[in-house]
Amino acid sequence: MAENRVSYLNKTFSDFKSNLVNYAKTYFPNTYNDFSEANPGALFIDLASYVGDVTSFYTDTQIQETFLLYAKEKENLYALSYMFGYRPKVSYASNVVLDIYQLIPTSGSSGNLVPDPAYYTIIPENTVCTSNSNGTKFLTIEKVDFTFTGSTEVTFVDNDYFLLRKQVKAISAEIKTTSINFGSTPQKFSIGTIKDTNILQVLQVTSPIDDTGVNNWYEVPYLAQDTLLTTKTNPNYQSDGVPYLVNYQRVPRRFVTRFLSDDTLQLEFGAGVTNATDGTLLPNPDNIQLGLVPGISNLSNNFNKATPFFTQEYGLAPSSTLIIKYLVGGGVISNVSSNDITIINTATATFPNGGGGQAATIISSIACSNPNPASGGRNGDQVEELRNNALYAYQSQLRAVTREDYIVRALSLPTDYGSIAKAYVTQDVASEMLPTPTVATTEERNPLSLDMYILAYNNNKQLITASTTLKQNLAAYINQFRMVTDAINIKDAFYINIGINFDVVIQSGYNNNEVITNCIIALKDFFNIDRWTINQPIVLSDVNSVLLKTIGVQSVTKIEIINKQDNTGTTYSQYAYDILGATRQGNIYPSIDPSVFEVRYPDTDIQGRVVPFTI
Repeated sequence: MAENRVSYLNKTFSDFKSNLVNYAKTYFPNTYNDFSEANPGALFIDLASYVGDVTSFYTDTQIQETFLLYAKEKENLYALSYMFGYRPKVSYASNVVLDIYQLIPTSGSSGNLVPDPAYYTIIPENTVCTSNSNGTKFLTIEKVDFTFTGSTEVTFVDNDYFLLRKQVKAISAEIKTTSINFGSTPQKFSIGTIKDTNILQVLQVTSPIDDTGVNNWYEVPYLAQDTLLTTKTNPNYQSDGVPYLVNYQRVPRRFVTRFLSDDTLQLEFGAGVTNATDGTLLPNPDNIQLGLVPGISNLSNNFNKATPFFTQEYGLAPSSTLIIKYLVGGGVISNVSSNDITIINTATATFPNGGGGQAATIISSIACSNPNPASGGRNGDQVEELRNNALYAYQSQLRAVTREDYIVRALSLPTDYGSIAKAYVTQDVASEMLPTPTVATTEERNPLSLDMYILAYNNNKQLITASTTLKQNLAAYINQFRMVTDAINIKDAFYINIGINFDVVIQSGYNNNEVITNCIIALKDFFNIDRWTINQPIVLSDVNSVLLKTIGVQSVTKIEIINKQDNTGTTYSQYAYDILGATRQGNIYPSIDPSVFEVRYPDTDIQGRVVPFTI
């Protein structure tokens, strides 16, 4: 066996040069022995060391770029993120709640004036509102339906008009349209690109209507997913407040999107080049090469869904021209200040009840404003964000694993399917109490069964029991992320309506009415329903601290929490609650059944008094 004369541990220029010099001294002592810098041989040693150093560097860099934790190149981070299940973002849109106003003529006799229903307007979603300061465009994400009066604030102006106000969420975005021609012949896994800046997402992809009357293409997380959660109009929207029903639809026309390192958006389509259904093609053994050659095993291909390329397994390949609508926007510039979004496009506003001679005046009266600043807009994911988001996506794989995962999924139910106000998940106690199944027992105990307790909001953002439609939508939505071994029971939580009475001593020199008003405002903020979760106790010392922090309050002499209950359930909750019996060591605990405390009418349910100082 030949002696190993080469060292494979060299990394740097100095390592390579030192090793080459030692190698020459050891194996060529008589042939080459002048190692001075002036000797031409030193040049060749330096050149060889240089090449070794550069090669070593690029080898290490290439290895480093294959690991998510160490990669630095944006192109590699994007590729690794998609591999791990995370979709990078090149821009984040800011969010804002807009106040939408319209005038409406009065109707009726003097002293009994009401809004004229003929002039209620509907302003559709995707209405454009524009910032005054920098021209940033915002799109409403819901329609503003003034005919649905439950959440409308009505203000009397004069004998001729009322002023209506509704709130709607909006994002900083603009709709753009482009087209991509894929030719007359479908090509497997066709790819099209959209070159633009700050692309947020694809809204719609359509093609010329074919013989089946279908022309929509649908975005999916991966091409092998052949069903998609879509919407169907809910006929009972006015009664249960849920705009759409969950509908699972098979989508042979589908595509996936990926951002490239230059922020170009790439659309990839499927491999199917036939209109025949998978049900017609897949059962045929010739399509998946079963039994064609006796004695040769082909099991690895049998389970590869990519084998029958000419089926719709990965979706159809497009032909002709596709029309693509997409959103652009976001960035730091979209975080505009309050009262800056005051320009609204009213061209699409309609009068569902007919309108009348004052229609033009009413349309011109429609206005918008943002009482709070728009926030959340920023540039795309940075290197460390890509790393951490991809690692999280890989660990979760979009599955709900923990109780907190299920709560987040419930609260993130798209608003088209309804809105979950509160959610709480716990182990299914009833299932746990079942006896161990025997031969004679058919009911089995599922140790992974969970109970999800939910509540919803009405149009005034007050807690109500979720409608059956909302529960059905939530069940279908959660099922996408549920672990195969988990069972989720969706149940109603309870809400306990309370009132607060308090007595305070006011410091000398302060106005009593002003201090009491500030105390009530502070308590309204403390008991804001957004701050309260299911099974959260009321800590009386925290309530006392809120009052003491109010300027002008010297001391708090009484804090009384009372139960507000209505047997009919039309005003307050129909469930009574023993507040005194639930109080332990200065804490008021909710019931054993999951429940949440709510101050339903803060303007009237919070009452305060000023009492004199006594010794």
